[in-house]
Amino acid sequence: MTTIPDIPRLYTAINEWIACVVYIMIMRKRITGIKLGLFLVGGFISLCALQLLNGELPLALWIPGMIAAIVLMYVFILSCCELSILDVGACCARAIVLAELAASFEWQAYIFFAERGNQSQWISIGFMIVFNGLINLIVYFLERQHIPKGKKLDVTRREFSSSALIAVAAFIMSNISFAYMDTLFSGQMRIEILYIRTLVDLAGFAILFAQQDKWQELHMKHELESINLILNQQYKQYQQSRENIELINRKYHDMKHQISIIRAESDPMKKEEYLEEMETGIKMYEAQNKTGNSVLDTILTNKSMYCVQHDINFTCVADGTLLNFISVMDLCTIFGNVLDNAIESVEKSQDTNSRLIRAAVFAQNDFLMIRVENYNEIELTMDDGLPVSTKMDKRFHGYGIKSILLAVEKYEGTMTIHSENQWFTLRILIPLIENKVK
Repeated sequence: MTTIPDIPRLYTAINEWIACVVYIMIMRKRITGIKLGLFLVGGFISLCALQLLNGELPLALWIPGMIAAIVLMYVFILSCCELSILDVGACCARAIVLAELAASFEWQAYIFFAERGNQSQWISIGFMIVFNGLINLIVYFLERQHIPKGKKLDVTRREFSSSALIAVAAFIMSNISFAYMDTLFSGQMRIEILYIRTLVDLAGFAILFAQQDKWQELHMKHELESINLILNQQYKQYQQSRENIELINRKYHDMKHQISIIRAESDPMKKEEYLEEMETGIKMYEAQNKTGNSVLDTILTNKSMYCVQHDINFTCVADGTLLNFISVMDLCTIFGNVLDNAIESVEKSQDTNSRLIRAAVFAQNDFLMIRVENYNEIELTMDDGLPVSTKMDKRFHGYGIKSILLAVEKYEGTMTIHSENQWFTLRILIPLIENKVK
C-alpha cells in the first residue's frame, strides 16, 4: 500500500485552535476585550508549538502527545469561558471531533486533487482555508442555535462521560489507520483510510450533536415536571388555606355569640375589658387582608398567619381588584412563590427584628406593579438577572422563580430582581390596558 502523507502538524494545530474558538465564541465568556484576544493568541501559539513538538517525537509517544493537546484545548476553553468543568469537558469533546472532521475532510479533498497532478503547498493551504473555514462556519451557526439560552449546558457527570467516550472512540477509529496499519479496524487501501477517517469523524460529531438535543429534551422535561409540581403544590396550598380560613371564620363567628352570652350573665370590670379586647381582635381579623380579590386574600391571610407564628413582620398594601384578569393558578404561582421565597430568606436571620417583609400591589402608569421586598443578610450572586440558588444541589432548585417568570410572561409582563443594602426586591410589571382588553 502506498504511504499516504499525514496531515501537517501545523494544520492539525490550526484546526484544533479554530474548533476551540467556535465554542468560545458561542459560550458565555469569562474574559472579554483585549484580555480575551491575548488568550486567543496564546492558545494558538501553545497548540502550534505542542503539535510541532509532537511531530518530532517517535510514534510510541503519539498517544501521550495527543493527550497533552486535548488537555491544552480543555484549559484553553476553560480559561476563556464561564462554564462548569463538566460543561467545558463536553465542549472540548465536541471541539476535538470537530477539529478531526475539518482536518480529515480538508486533507481528503487535497489528496484527491494532488493525485491528479495538483500538488502544491499553496493549494494545500488554500484547501485548508476553504474547507476548514466552511465546516467550522457551518458548525458555528448550527451550534449557536443549538446551545440553550444562557449559553450553559448543565452537563451531568453521566452525560460528560458519554461525550468523552464518544469523542475518544471517534478519535481512535479515525486515526488508527495512520498510526497502526495492521489492526482489525485499520484500512488497507489508500482511499479507504481517508474515507474511514472522514466518515468516522462525521458520525462522531453527528452523535455528539444529537446527544445535545437529547440532553436538552430531558432537561426541559425535568424542568417542566418540576414547575408543574410547584404549580400544583401552590394551588393545593391555596385550596387548603381557603378551607382553613373558612373554618376559622366560622369559629370566630361562634365566639361572637359566646361573648354576648358571657356579657349578659356577668359584668365584672376585668371580664368586660377582656371581652372588649377579644371583640377588637376579631374585628381586626375580619378587616385584615380584604384586598378585593378573594384568591389574594386567602394567600395573604395564610402567609400572614405563618409570619405571626414565626416572628416575621409582614406588611402588605394591595389593591386586589387590579388582579382580576389573572387566573387563580397564576395568582397562586406568583404570590405563593414570591412570599415563600421571602419568608425562607428572612427566617435565616437570628435577629427577629430583621425579619421584615413588605408587599404592595398598585397601578402605575397603566401598569400593574407587584413589589415584594425582604431583608436579606446573605449576599446573592445574580445570573442572567436571576439569583443563583444558595442550596447545595442547584439542579433541583430555582424552579420557583422560573414558574413566576412563566406566569408573568403570559400577561406580557416583566420581572426584575434587585439586591442592595441587604434588601432583596422583586418587581413585576404587567400592562393593564392590553390585559383588560383581552
